[in-house]
Amino acid sequence: MKYLLAAVFALLGSAATSESLTHLGTYVWDTKSVVGLSGLEVSDDGTTFTAISDRGWTVSGQFTRTNDVITDLIDVTIHPIRGLDGHPVTARRVGDWSDAEGLAISPNGVWISFERWAHVTAHDNIGATGRYIPDHPDFGRFSDNQQLEALAIHPDGTLYALPEEPLDGAFPLFRLTGRTWDIAGHMPASNGFAVVGADFTPLGQLYVLERKHLLGRFLQSRLRRVDLSDPANSVTIWQSDRDAFGNLEGLAIWHDAAGARVTMVSDNNGDVDILTQFVDFRLVP
Repeated sequence: MKYLLAAVFALLGSAATSESLTHLGTYVWDTKSVVGLSGLEVSDDGTTFTAISDRGWTVSGQFTRTNDVITDLIDVTIHPIRGLDGHPVTARRVGDWSDAEGLAISPNGVWISFERWAHVTAHDNIGATGRYIPDHPDFGRFSDNQQLEALAIHPDGTLYALPEEPLDGAFPLFRLTGRTWDIAGHMPASNGFAVVGADFTPLGQLYVLERKHLLGRFLQSRLRRVDLSDPANSVTIWQSDRDAFGNLEGLAIWHDAAGARVTMVSDNNGDVDILTQFVDFRLVP
């Protein structure tokens, strides 16, 4: 269905420069069993979700919605992310190898990016053993805990990765061709924002979620649309008020009868006293 909806985006054309987000609702998930949600994927119809925890788990379930906004999570299941040896990555906390941050799912498989040891693993499905993908030489250049943060898969099956931290004033857009990474271009950094999530529309338009800490206490989020043919060309379509939401890190784009929708999830940084948020928006052309 995702690919059949490409025509909808084609109709937007150049009018996309006026895009914005309209906040529809925020669901606060009161659970102490799940912490640190980062990457997020939502089904094409917005009914099911898969997220990853930076503690090395996948969390899947279904949304219950009332008047277009999430009112409950049901049928929630939790599974360990399995490393290259088939064992749960949570079994090796040395070096924080379980710090999963980015998630991309396509009909051909699942990809997960990790911080601390910056790398990406490929999986046949959620819960399957990871397969090794050779690293790009630049993966080791980033500061600790500011490494591979976002994954997104293009409709043509090409995987892209973005780090949390820029290099030389810009975020490299890593592109995986076969088992080899190259750099498709650079998205300029601006105003102190860090990359935390990314997703593609069916037409191949890339959106990047960013976050900024203000004075070490406050959070602010924004969404940028990036021209894949020229990643230096990016447009901010939305920026939140200070502390309007939690630590939004996961981004998923899906569709309903009225058009494009955006769902984000917040990372509570492992603090069970900070509740996880699922936030729904309408992407307005």
